[in-house]
Amino acid sequence: MPGYATGRELPGAVAPGAPGEDLDEDVEFWGLLYLDPLLELRLLTAETTGRAESAPGTRPPGEVLSAAAPALTADDRLRRLLDAAGLAEDFAAAVSAVLTADDCRRFLRAPAEGTGPAELARAFVAEAVRRRTERQGPATALDGTARDEAVARIAGLLPGPSATGDEPGTHRGPVTRRIKRLTGRLALGLASAQAVRRRSALTDAAHPAAGDVLLYLARGGPIREFVAAAVAEAEPPVVLLAHSLGGIAALDLLVLRPLPQVELLVTVGSQAPFLYELGALPSLEPGSPLPAHVPRWLNVYDRRDLLSYLGAGVFPGRVRDIALDSRQPFPLSHSAYWSNPELYRVLAEELP
Repeated sequence: MPGYATGRELPGAVAPGAPGEDLDEDVEFWGLLYLDPLLELRLLTAETTGRAESAPGTRPPGEVLSAAAPALTADDRLRRLLDAAGLAEDFAAAVSAVLTADDCRRFLRAPAEGTGPAELARAFVAEAVRRRTERQGPATALDGTARDEAVARIAGLLPGPSATGDEPGTHRGPVTRRIKRLTGRLALGLASAQAVRRRSALTDAAHPAAGDVLLYLARGGPIREFVAAAVAEAEPPVVLLAHSLGGIAALDLLVLRPLPQVELLVTVGSQAPFLYELGALPSLEPGSPLPAHVPRWLNVYDRRDLLSYLGAGVFPGRVRDIALDSRQPFPLSHSAYWSNPELYRVLAEELP
């Protein structure tokens, strides 16, 4: 993770009780929702103390909500948001699955006062993410801000109050308090069934990357040659932009071979600094400095991405670490860089 080894003190980490802790709680809560999209509805149902009485001649609020939800996909703006997030294909099925689930039906029988649209919106989006991840693996490039925009649009299209007065993407008030009572911080809930499922998800997310790295360490030559050929064909000045394992291969190549046409290396979510400290970076012995011919290097990381590492403490004066925050839990944080507008702002400022 960022900060491991030399850079142990994690830049941007939030201490308990400090400003910004709510955001970390929101990210952790989304991590739970991606595993169990009905969790919030179930907890809210448990919080409800009695059945709300409707005025004579009016439809119960839950019935109005469930009747309106299937029409969400007719909204052009929402379709654009879902398309951009890669969730459009799974959204209609996600809505249907949530609405027909027993936990949702119980919630809709008597929604707690001030709840309904935002809670359903989060369940719909979380179920869509879960379905896409199940189909394609944990490569959903969904930034937390984009996710919250979709949630806000859904909540705005559904009839009823706008949740608990917070932004639709956040989880504060009685729900967060109950989550804390039941599970504490996510890191402290390791004995729960949710955490067991989460450990499985984390393992599934990490092992393809680990396997790719091991393959590269055993047979990295052809990968480096492929990158070198692409550099030779490109018109200078050349920028190498590499994600995850690509950052290892790109750095290795630039250490082993002077490529003066490359003016900038940008690694995103890369493990290269960690491999160097382990003595496993093929091109460089641990303790050896970067050769002078290695170009300027920007290393983009997300403190929530367990597969990204800091480089400035490992290569002092030769690499600049840039922190981004996708507001997504791992493993989605490892691929969410590409849907984060901040990455492209950084690139626009730095490209030669």
